[in-house]
Amino acid sequence: MFPFDPQNSPEPDVIGTAGTGQGRRRWPRYLAAGGVLALTGIIAATAVSSHGHHAAAPRAPGSPSIPAPAVPVVMPSQAWVVSLDIANWPMPGSTTGSLSTMFAGGVAGNRGWDLTVRGIAGPGHRCVAEVLLDGTDAYPLPARPALRTPAGDLAFIALGTGSPGVGVGLVQRTGPGQVWIDPGGIGGMQISVPVLAEIACGKPYYLAGFAYPLAGKLNLWAASHGAPAREYIVPTRLSHPKVLRVWESTG
Repeated sequence: MFPFDPQNSPEPDVIGTAGTGQGRRRWPRYLAAGGVLALTGIIAATAVSSHGHHAAAPRAPGSPSIPAPAVPVVMPSQAWVVSLDIANWPMPGSTTGSLSTMFAGGVAGNRGWDLTVRGIAGPGHRCVAEVLLDGTDAYPLPARPALRTPAGDLAFIALGTGSPGVGVGLVQRTGPGQVWIDPGGIGGMQISVPVLAEIACGKPYYLAGFAYPLAGKLNLWAASHGAPAREYIVPTRLSHPKVLRVWESTG
């Protein structure tokens, strides 16, 4: 409340003798001062109330809103990997003179799988080597790999019915050795398979095959005997084929 001007301040209320004219003449001045005080109080209260309403007014359209909390990315668990029932069986390698030979195989889901290599008659009656998944779904092999990645030439296929969530990989190299596969971030699963010499069309082909989960990034290391391992992170467009039973390759 604002202070009164000193010239208009009311005189102190002095207790005196009742009935004196001096005391009675002071009352109009006190009444006028009281009216001023009341009016000032009303104005101040109105101002405070108006200020409160403005503070509680809704935010203008277009003002920034509080961002929603980020949704954590859920990685596949080890239990999910185990449920795929993936197994890669050891293979003995090629038998000279056989029409076709199995160089990789195992179990995925509720069914088995295998990779074999064979020679067929190609254009001009020349022999052409190809890899078969379960006796079908052929993938042609070059007579000599182009080594398009540090780990060799790669191809991948999704098994589909009977083995959802499982793919099969193929590695072609220039000599025997070993391949290690780490499906990154999905339960710590690691796979190791040998690169075997397979004979087709009278020529050696150095091949490895493996089943793996169709999730996460696929880290692959390959080494020939006596040489250090070379690492390659497989792009998901190759390791996660979108069409079932169709090969995706680096070639």
